[in-house]
Amino acid sequence: MDLRMAPAVLLACLSLPAIAAGQVVPATPPPTSPPAIEPFTLAQAVALARGHAPAVRAAQARATAESDVAQASRRWRNPTVDLSIENLGPQDLQHDAFAWFTQPLDVGARRSTRIAAAQASRDYLTREVDAQRRGADVAVVEAYLAVARARQAAGLLAVHERAIEEVVVLVRRRVAEGVAPEGDLRKLEAEQARTRVAHVRADLDLRQRALALGVLIGQEGAGLAERVVVPPVPPVVATDVAAAVEQRADVRAAAAWLEDRKTNAAAERALGSTAFAATGGYKRTSGFNTGTAGISIDLPVGLRNTPARLRAEAEVTAATLALEQARAAGRADVEQALLAARVLGEQATRVATELVEPAVVAQRAARAAFREGTGDALALVDADRVYLDTQREALAVQLDAAAAAIRARLALGEDPLP
Repeated sequence: MDLRMAPAVLLACLSLPAIAAGQVVPATPPPTSPPAIEPFTLAQAVALARGHAPAVRAAQARATAESDVAQASRRWRNPTVDLSIENLGPQDLQHDAFAWFTQPLDVGARRSTRIAAAQASRDYLTREVDAQRRGADVAVVEAYLAVARARQAAGLLAVHERAIEEVVVLVRRRVAEGVAPEGDLRKLEAEQARTRVAHVRADLDLRQRALALGVLIGQEGAGLAERVVVPPVPPVVATDVAAAVEQRADVRAAAAWLEDRKTNAAAERALGSTAFAATGGYKRTSGFNTGTAGISIDLPVGLRNTPARLRAEAEVTAATLALEQARAAGRADVEQALLAARVLGEQATRVATELVEPAVVAQRAARAAFREGTGDALALVDADRVYLDTQREALAVQLDAAAAAIRARLALGEDPLP
């Protein structure tokens, strides 16, 4: 199966409404071509969304700050200075003064685990940037394809509305000449009104979806409705599913979070071990000035940071389970996306011949019979309605095939477009 054939089929489908409209009698002169509108591609939308998405920018800010934190974690803890004076009071006693300087000694596991925890947190937030960027990709792809779908629906209804209008003009003339019943004219007018209402609603849906797309990319959405184009079906290469799952942004973020929780638990355990601090200072007692020096030892007895350590170990268990869930969900997502891409891609290659062409033949036959006076207007309306429905379904299949291929690439951890 070659999914890249789908754009050619789609172009053939899109050209059918204009061909059918040109067969309506009487013919109208071709209108003046409007100025060309610069298309707005899906690749442009994805690039703009990545740069604009607040969630991505917030994740980048946190990752940048955590990188600085990882560098700062190598510094020694702040020293403390204690100043005191004794023999204060109404008695005429000689005052004794003391000045103590204490420097905690960051050595052994306390220092190494603190640095490792800061680096793991930095790595996790870096992975979180990728996960947020992937989420922005998914959101903008969905919004873009929704605009493309709404635009094609509005375009089909516009062509159908013009075709019915021309038929109504012709039937009205026949009714005035007494060769066609007025009931057929009224039914055609009702169909014309129904199509006009559907066209208005489709245009409204198109504008609303374009505004939603504009919010995601940080641009004015009103002008996007006419610039969005149906994206080509990107190639999907089925690789090793297990390896593809490990490359997904959400799975890599979950793995980084587990490593972050493990290093945090190690740091909490280290805080319950023996801690040392060097002390030195000056004292003046009984008129003598002397220096002092010593070692302060925090003995690992009593609480030993037990509450924080237990909470950290529970977080490790939770992160392990979250990684398992992310891998299972990622594998299911990859398999579902590849299945949808294959099935819809195959269907898209056959939609023109199996669905559209029979409806075109039936519409042409109904129009020919109507022109020759052997067919009635209601049969023509039915043929036009079947043609419209098949066109909608064909476009839906083409867009679904493109969407499935793009989702498959995202599920495999790849960019939405090559």
